[in-house]
Amino acid sequence: MLETPLQPPLGAPSTYRVLADWLDAHAAQHPERDAILFGATHITYAQLRRKVDQCARAYLAHGLQGGDCVAMLCPPRPEAFISFLAAAKIGVLWLGLNPRYRLPELSYVVGDAQPKLLLSIDSLEGRSYAPDIAELAQQNPGIRATVIIERCGEDASSFDDWAASFSDPALDAQLARARAAVQDTAPALLVYTSGSSGKPKGVLLRHRELIRRSRTQNERFPTRSYPRVINPLPVNHIGGMHFLGLFTFIGGGTLRFTERFSAAEFVAALQAGSINALILLPTMFKMMVDEPGFSKELLAKLDWFVFSGAAMAPELLELIRSTGCPLGLTYGMTETCGSVTYSDPDADVETLANTIGRATPAGEVRVADDSGQPCAPGVLGELQVRAEYCMGGYLNRPEATAEAFTEDGWLHTGDTAVLREDGNIRFIGRRSEMYKSGGYNVYPREVELALETHEAVVLSAVVSVPDPLYDEVGWAYIVPAPGRHISEKEAADWCKSQLANYKVPKRFIVCDELPLLPVGKVDKVKLRAQARERSTATA
Repeated sequence: MLETPLQPPLGAPSTYRVLADWLDAHAAQHPERDAILFGATHITYAQLRRKVDQCARAYLAHGLQGGDCVAMLCPPRPEAFISFLAAAKIGVLWLGLNPRYRLPELSYVVGDAQPKLLLSIDSLEGRSYAPDIAELAQQNPGIRATVIIERCGEDASSFDDWAASFSDPALDAQLARARAAVQDTAPALLVYTSGSSGKPKGVLLRHRELIRRSRTQNERFPTRSYPRVINPLPVNHIGGMHFLGLFTFIGGGTLRFTERFSAAEFVAALQAGSINALILLPTMFKMMVDEPGFSKELLAKLDWFVFSGAAMAPELLELIRSTGCPLGLTYGMTETCGSVTYSDPDADVETLANTIGRATPAGEVRVADDSGQPCAPGVLGELQVRAEYCMGGYLNRPEATAEAFTEDGWLHTGDTAVLREDGNIRFIGRRSEMYKSGGYNVYPREVELALETHEAVVLSAVVSVPDPLYDEVGWAYIVPAPGRHISEKEAADWCKSQLANYKVPKRFIVCDELPLLPVGKVDKVKLRAQARERSTATA
């Protein structure tokens, strides 16, 4: 097996510029420690480095070079993380594709990102991806090759065999040159997130920002040994790749992948003591509490319980706090490249329930008015983040990138907040219409656009209503085209064919007209009030 020489650790972690530096250091310092777990599969740091090099050579053999893009359709599995680190090692941009996406969603993202190489699992939960991959290749002539990764039993796949098949000795020197050329300002991860138009934009996340945010997270949530975490979050989400993935990797920890969240699996891991940090969405914890075998005493074994993505109910916070388990929360978004506020280690339940913590590091976040001036405590303003360690921009969208930042160097989050007298920040709401369902961002206009492609739909409007499990869910109001009819089931089935399941509204209401503002726009304030009243009445 070809293997590039392992350099000794580079010195202090502060000198590690790119992700490959961290992999080299971990492989040298604790080669036999488990880096990745998946079912019965164990991958040590020494093995991880070899696998990453094999995959990087495969990329080079396909003609990829710095600045190109590779895409991978895959659930949370080792292959995704290995392929990401391999791309980062040679300066190639990595794009994760969610297997829940339908062909129209995949077509848009792949068409926008223009990857040179497209990798995909063969199937998941009865769905074959080969037809979609073939269609994507036909739609995008810039794709030089597609690779279908076949499953081999429960835990293995043909990925390793594919990567190891490129053994030309000339690739060693090419790999060394490519690795040496990578700068810390090179984009490593491409994550698509929607804006007000409803069409996703590719967010470029660079080595420097990914490492900085991950190191801060490790400093704020230190574990007694090294982090041991379960990661069920999708590969197209910053939560999966960074908040859990790179946090654990940069910390020299053990990252256990699971293809989808299972409350039973998390409870079993707590019972076995195989994880020391529980990092999840509040919705997931609600499911765990209801799982047979769960008891709050299991939390006492943890070094940290961390939640993000939505507010946690005070009664659940009280339950966690009563065990003595350290409890933390964070706030961040894709464009900020991860978390930028953290709760204090001794934060009480009121603070954890009603704020998003404070800027971390200090000065990283401000609440500003429309003129860009910092707001006094108690005054509503926009939450803004210092630009230095935020995204590198939106892919191929210089105007949108410019609009995302203020003239004095702060990122617009579009979120409304209030700075409290104690320095913590209270999150008020989103300036846009985006809502979070089970921790996933859902953009109403994207759902409306999908509904309005149905020939029987002339107009639609999606609003959010509170939900006891998912925090918020969508309700879709639909106006049929003249002379046409569409049932609630037909509308739901159409959405399911066009969108990932977490974007599909929970209710579909067919109506003759929608309330309008004087300017002719849908009055979503009125519509949302109607939906919430109706939801409360039927609860």
